[in-house]
Amino acid sequence: MHKHLFAGTAISLALICQTATAQDAGAAGAATRDQAAGQRPGGLDVITVTAQRREETLQDAAIPINAATGEQLELAGVVDATALNRVAPALYVVNGGGANPGYFVRGVGNFTNNGYTNPAIAFNIDGVYIGRTSSTLASFLDLNRVEVLKGPQGTLYGRNATGGAVNVIPNAPVLGELSGKISGQYGNYDAYQLTAVLNAPIGDRVALRLAGSKGEHDGYYDDGTGDADDLGLRAQVLFEASDSFNVRVSADYSTTKGVGQGVNVDGVYTFSPFNPGATIPNWNFVAAPDNVSDPFTGIHTPQTGDFIRDNATAAPLYSPVIDYAYPFRDDEFWGVNAEINAELGDIDLVVIPAYRESRLNNRFNGAPFRGAEQKDLATQFSIEARASGALGQLDWLLGSYYFDESVAGLNSYNQFSTVSFNRFDTDTESTAIFGRLTYNVSDDFRLVGGLRYTDESRSIDARVDSLAGVCLIEPAFGPPSCPQVPNFPVGLTLRDTLEQLDPALFPAGSPLNADPIAGAFPYGPFGMMGPQALLIVTPTDIVRDSGDEEVTYRLAAEYDVTPDNLVYASFETGFRAGGFNITVGQEEYDPEYIDAWTLGSKNSFFDNRLQLNLEAFYWKYRGQQLAALGVDSRGNNSFYTRNVGKSSITGVEMDFQFLATPTTLLRGNVQYLDATYDSFSFNQVDLSDATDPPNFLTPITGCDATQVLGPQRSFDIDCSGKPALNAPEWTLNLGIEQTVPLGGMELTGTFDSRYRSNRVVGFAYLPTSESGDDLTLDASLTLRPDVGGWSATAFIRNITDEAMPTLRQVGAGNVAGTAYEPPRTYGLRLGYDF
Repeated sequence: MHKHLFAGTAISLALICQTATAQDAGAAGAATRDQAAGQRPGGLDVITVTAQRREETLQDAAIPINAATGEQLELAGVVDATALNRVAPALYVVNGGGANPGYFVRGVGNFTNNGYTNPAIAFNIDGVYIGRTSSTLASFLDLNRVEVLKGPQGTLYGRNATGGAVNVIPNAPVLGELSGKISGQYGNYDAYQLTAVLNAPIGDRVALRLAGSKGEHDGYYDDGTGDADDLGLRAQVLFEASDSFNVRVSADYSTTKGVGQGVNVDGVYTFSPFNPGATIPNWNFVAAPDNVSDPFTGIHTPQTGDFIRDNATAAPLYSPVIDYAYPFRDDEFWGVNAEINAELGDIDLVVIPAYRESRLNNRFNGAPFRGAEQKDLATQFSIEARASGALGQLDWLLGSYYFDESVAGLNSYNQFSTVSFNRFDTDTESTAIFGRLTYNVSDDFRLVGGLRYTDESRSIDARVDSLAGVCLIEPAFGPPSCPQVPNFPVGLTLRDTLEQLDPALFPAGSPLNADPIAGAFPYGPFGMMGPQALLIVTPTDIVRDSGDEEVTYRLAAEYDVTPDNLVYASFETGFRAGGFNITVGQEEYDPEYIDAWTLGSKNSFFDNRLQLNLEAFYWKYRGQQLAALGVDSRGNNSFYTRNVGKSSITGVEMDFQFLATPTTLLRGNVQYLDATYDSFSFNQVDLSDATDPPNFLTPITGCDATQVLGPQRSFDIDCSGKPALNAPEWTLNLGIEQTVPLGGMELTGTFDSRYRSNRVVGFAYLPTSESGDDLTLDASLTLRPDVGGWSATAFIRNITDEAMPTLRQVGAGNVAGTAYEPPRTYGLRLGYDF
């Protein structure tokens, strides 16, 4: 408690306004920086943002940022974070299964985040940093806007924002107003979405806002996976004690149920030693037939099971790969936060305390695994305090931040013949102080400097029970073979799994009789030479303490060429904290660091009928972290974070809006990206026997692998020069919005297209790791009266039913799997505002 009190008294500078809205473009307003929330004259809507901890228009924010209002997000079909690429082309959200999506900005990010992995993109809901990204899937409820910041945010956002930040801002209560909205939506895949919002005054100085949403849809995959069953609730109370003091308190609750993300099977990598015609050295790819590999077939269909059984075996037990465990989701999240705003003379003060909790209980197939199970409890407390003001020509902001997170988890990752059972408790405590100074050299020219000091400590207390089945039957030619010995069933703990096995499989006694359960046990039917296999249990304790101290900073210059034309240049540093893995031989990783140079211009022309923004960027990473599926020192597949080296990221981005006529809006965005790993290397254990020749059982990778013979045989893997992950060279979004008056009513049509060039979506750089180019088309028609609150919208997304891979990797039994973005969806939405 004393730490919380200490953090609460450390005050910083800058007022955040929670009531930012998309202003009506016809309203008058001065085009000056003294009126950040005001309107520029003209036709285009102006979005007010608070990304820099102050209220300003999107066009006045001298940073790389995309923003979209709640109405724009609804029209684009963005109901959770996974669809944000439709409004922020630089952002990719990947969900390979379970509760933890991964976020990428311009090739920087993670494929997925477990209960002890740090994200690369800071996700903030209502001004509160969310440590576990599992808590963000159901946060898109009654939104005011979403802001996507690109590049390091080391000064104002601190740790774990090397790639950028996503700010999700809900609508706040409005004093003295009784209003609300209800909407219902129905579409294919038996999809429905019901939403209700109520804003109610309670006297002159108190307002209440309630919002709720319930949505479901059937699975996109033939096997029923890829469904959704989400519930979200939020309640807010705003109390304005005086014109200079107000408090807003918010509480939210959400659940995510159903089956969860599906996975498709592309084929199997089979061992083909010293075969010059192999797909990669010593491995040949056996493509699945069309009725298996066709997108959205699913791993649980009968034909997929037959193909895998006939082509895949899981070492070291070498028993057929059959019976994937069916996934499920039963996750629950809740939180409470407050925002306290006070004007203390010439100083504006804001304090944001928050507490959040997430309970995960799910199973997924992911990589693919036979089944991975998670049962985690994550709690976090945070408090941020900021103060801001002006001294002559100097605008100042000072702040402090405290974050304390604890995660207790039980996880298991079943790969048929090997299973990793993880029990862990982690704690992370981070304290920061920060400030920003803006010196107004003139009315048009500003110099900006920012500084942040972060002190982080972390600990982990984990137990790993590694279970392996080892086949003892080795024919004269070919690999071992134990078809009569069953692979391991899926269970959350070691005991759960062993209790599902027939005791007759243990002729020398069940491992359950041992205390502790450790060592080697005869397993399977006895043959002429003894047991056919061994069941081996290896426990490992991982107890670590560590921490980081870091100073990050920002230097920038901003110049208003005219009131409607801004140019800016900045240099900013960032860091992502180190951390721990529950992976034998990879227990800890170091921080990563980034230096980012940005040159940008934001412009409004023709009385704000045309907005044209340009950005050029150059990022340099050191010690870059990458979380992905790999191999531990015992040869088992494991998900962990490693420092892979250095990368360079260069590119340009342009976005525009053009109000060609009062009823015709054109919009677009184009990004060119050159993201390359300058240095990307790591070491992986050699799983071959000591009697095998060198370069025999080479890793399944598209990178260069060099045999290391001693002291323990391994491979140095070098992916230097490869493109960064989820980093297409070209991204292009184009759209049109046309409104047609219909005598007391109006019909608004939208048509949007999105092109992305080929990109790598799999960590191993295999021939099956690329996505290919894709082009998607979306359209909608909305009918509403000129006066009145009802509306009807018909929509179709992904018109051509494009199959777009988001993740491709090789899992248990060397089965290559793919997860996809949603297929074609369409429906009708009816709404009423009052």
